[in-house]
Amino acid sequence: MENFDNSVVLITGGGTGIGKATASAFIEHGAKVVITGRRQSVIDQTVQELGPQAYGITGDISQHGEPARVIEEVISKFGRLDVLVNNAGTGSMGPLSETSDDVIENIYRTNVFAPLALIREATSYLAKGRGVVINISSVTSSGIMPGVVAYASSKAALDHTTKLLAAELGPIGIRVNAVAPGLTDTDISADVKSNEEMLGMVISQTPLGRLGEPKDIANAVLLLSDTHAGWITGQCVQAGGGYLL
Repeated sequence: MENFDNSVVLITGGGTGIGKATASAFIEHGAKVVITGRRQSVIDQTVQELGPQAYGITGDISQHGEPARVIEEVISKFGRLDVLVNNAGTGSMGPLSETSDDVIENIYRTNVFAPLALIREATSYLAKGRGVVINISSVTSSGIMPGVVAYASSKAALDHTTKLLAAELGPIGIRVNAVAPGLTDTDISADVKSNEEMLGMVISQTPLGRLGEPKDIANAVLLLSDTHAGWITGQCVQAGGGYLL
């Protein structure tokens, strides 16, 4: 694994779960890491836990103007950006007939608009160091499951965005890939984890036979960010133990 000394990494939704584990992994390999999130108390606590290599920015990147503000603050503080991890995401379960306009809009603003806006604002800085974008997708983006249409379709949009931007940004040296987690032991999977029947079903359909851990996804992100993966772009790598292959 590459040493990320002198690299600056921005991770959205970095206060908990996959984002926090990814921040910790990058710091272990020498990077300076900026995490974002909506809850000031969570960001402050996580920065304290991660140590002096971590820096927090509180804000809601789904809102107009916030992606630009976040990128501006990263550059103002560190003068560069090498890796952008679009991890922040939201979703809901239930049939479309019970899914409101507000819920659909919130999912798409968080899962599609925010990554697009962040990548747009970060492009000129990432290009200076032949940087990397990693989008956090989901196995549901390519699998067919009832009751998650807004979430799964937003992640499918993110997958296609990954391919489109790999082609668009490759000529200026930026690689764009995605990691698609399966069911992972985070707060967002609380409903499934609390349902023993559903949890058992998911694990039984996962060839590697267990629930994912945040560090599993973090390791995949590091692998794709490494210069040893320098010939890989436009790919969505499943990190779900084989679930919904």
